[in-house]
Amino acid sequence: MSEPEPQQSRTTFRHEQIDANPPCSRLGFCLTTDLTGNGLPDVIVGGAGKGFPGRDLAWQVDRYSPLPVRGLLDALGKEHTNLFWYENPGWERHDVAFLPNLDVGATLCDVTGDGRPNVVAGQGIRNTDVYWFKMPADPRERWTPHLVTDQFEKYHDLEAGDVDGDGRDEIVGLSQESETVFYYDIPEDPTETPWPDSCLHIVDRGIEIEGLRIRDIDHDGQHEMIAGTYVYHRDSGAATGWRRDPVVTGWDDTRVELADFDGDGDLEIVFSEGDSPHYGTHPGRVAVFDGPDWSETILEDDLFCPHTLQVADFDGDGTPDIYVAEMGLGENDDPVHLLFRNRGDGTFDREVVFEGIETHEAVAVDLTGDGKPDLVGKSYAPDHHVDIWYNEN
Repeated sequence: MSEPEPQQSRTTFRHEQIDANPPCSRLGFCLTTDLTGNGLPDVIVGGAGKGFPGRDLAWQVDRYSPLPVRGLLDALGKEHTNLFWYENPGWERHDVAFLPNLDVGATLCDVTGDGRPNVVAGQGIRNTDVYWFKMPADPRERWTPHLVTDQFEKYHDLEAGDVDGDGRDEIVGLSQESETVFYYDIPEDPTETPWPDSCLHIVDRGIEIEGLRIRDIDHDGQHEMIAGTYVYHRDSGAATGWRRDPVVTGWDDTRVELADFDGDGDLEIVFSEGDSPHYGTHPGRVAVFDGPDWSETILEDDLFCPHTLQVADFDGDGTPDIYVAEMGLGENDDPVHLLFRNRGDGTFDREVVFEGIETHEAVAVDLTGDGKPDLVGKSYAPDHHVDIWYNEN
């Protein structure tokens, strides 16, 4: 792989803000799935608490809020909502649940086995809960939360996948404050709260990491966990049944994606330092790592919190590209969106495809049914808005 070379942009993304006033502040996660059955993906967003949306206003309503704050909002007739979704097409918002301090960690999983996706979401700092939400027949009505666990603190990443080879998905989580990697089997009765301790499996302790994907990266027929900058392999000789192998050291908290960029049949790993330099030690980097020795190709090394990292064929040439976008956090006045276009051999051309609007945890998904991946995301803080970048390539 070679260093990216700048070239004139040939890819067009049209921006649309679908909500300038979401019903809560500090927006954490963004998920997409078809909730209505019309064949188009809807957009699900969760946040930290009920507040007054808008710039620099971050009054949270949660278990730690003083009673006068909660009472004020109640007096104003504001319904506590921090889980909501936007219906495609038209982007009508449906406010469906409230639980305090939902954070970045969330995933979709058919918890009940009825063929419909459920949102599984965890809380942030100073909070200990993970919930799954049961949707009614009409997803526009209120969703019912069920407690999965309260054993750990701060869940930055959750993912669903079959990591133990039993043919059923498990819920895998990274707890930063508890420094634990774990997973839960889904119990026969998932409405039992919390889920039984017999369903809990500890993969690793004493490690604080971000970024999680579940894939078979070594062609052994078993799913590995790519967590932080490590690959966890099932290993019967290890104390927990899992072996931790490093991909790279010296990187700050990362987002992670995987794809076969060079066409050799093996998956490469992409990391971006999603919180650097805000919480890190240096500007954010983006790099591709090619196994088995995980040789590194830096694509960018001077970004502000590239917390959006997505892989898809954005230009329609049949090869996976890399989309990276910066946060704002009230510090970065000119956030950029970068597309690294795959030349077909795992080398890339760099394009700035959008400037001026921050995003966080954005998702690449075909929102219109035209076969081209668009991008949908939301800010984190202090601004609060939900946005789409339509792919008009």
